[in-house]
Amino acid sequence: MKKEKLKEFQLNPHYDVELKPNTKIAVGWYMNKYQAFDKRVGIFGKQGEEHKSRQFISKSGVKCITFWDTLRNRYTTATNYILNIIGEVEND
Repeated sequence: MKKEKLKEFQLNPHYDVELKPNTKIAVGWYMNKYQAFDKRVGIFGKQGEEHKSRQFISKSGVKCITFWDTLRNRYTTATNYILNIIGEVEND
């Protein structure tokens, strides 16, 4: 099963892209807890807190991303996600 997850993981072209701080992203993922798909717009590497956003593979081999969720105003971690890069955040 882990090999299947890794193959699926490698199909995501954006995981290999190094996201820069203050990159606006759209993330979609299936939430096992709620048995529903969710999609959020967020910021990868929120200014001043760049170290809190990251892409990683969990110990169980699942791809994960932690980002600033602009809807909930907090950090959110998505697993087995679909990532779309929207662009850079405009500084006010």
